[in-house]
Amino acid sequence: MTDRRENAIMPVMLTDDIAFVGDRSVSVHALLSDEGIVLLDTGFPGMLEGIGESLEALGLSLSGVRAVIHTHGHIDHYGNTADIIRRTGAATYIGREDADIVTGKRDLSWAKELGLAPAETFQPSFTFSDGDVLTPCGRRIRVLHAPGHTEGTYAFFIETKAGGVPVTAAMHGGVGLNSMSRAFLASHGLPLSLRGDFRCGLRRLAREKVDIVLGNHPQQNDTEGKIGRMGGKENPFIDPSEWGRFLLACETDLDRMLAEEADMEAQK
Repeated sequence: MTDRRENAIMPVMLTDDIAFVGDRSVSVHALLSDEGIVLLDTGFPGMLEGIGESLEALGLSLSGVRAVIHTHGHIDHYGNTADIIRRTGAATYIGREDADIVTGKRDLSWAKELGLAPAETFQPSFTFSDGDVLTPCGRRIRVLHAPGHTEGTYAFFIETKAGGVPVTAAMHGGVGLNSMSRAFLASHGLPLSLRGDFRCGLRRLAREKVDIVLGNHPQQNDTEGKIGRMGGKENPFIDPSEWGRFLLACETDLDRMLAEEADMEAQK
């Protein structure tokens, strides 16, 4: 993996109570409240020191983490969770369909594909399902099932404020097509229908009103570029049109992958 310091992105408050504390490889967000910190994902194994330093730079502490919510069951999103549980006793949440990945019952963590040793497993405190509203540390987070990248990928809609004004931040929990290829699905006994589920999910999510797009990986919403534009009169993360554009681009990428697969089949 890339050296942590070379991979760093400056930690920053994106809204009044949502901070980015991840790096260039994967996003980690901290949702703040008077009752403690809620982490949205915990990154790759080995990132915990950097996450702690990012929290400290914002006047926070890893010891204040009271809950961890996972977007899905891949190693780059739960790689430090077991360690956080030991250090803080934090409650953990994951979509019910991916719970058996983080407990180690199913080998679908993507560690093998990345050439990594498996991450330490853990038993989630809670699982959630489509339409649930989570309230860890008093935060209100609505979750919608958005399968495809994994069977238990979810989208998150978070009530927050920017400059004191109520806004909605949202994240699609996983849009990578690597785990939706025909070869990957076949090799793991997963249904091809996950690709159709992904498309349906994108169209369903597009009906939601969203003011701020949070990237599951920082490249998805140009996290680093927007951070570089912070400090001006306007918050660069606020863009009510970005959510629709992002979801449409994801569907376009899906169409491209399916067309490439069809071409390869035709050439056999």
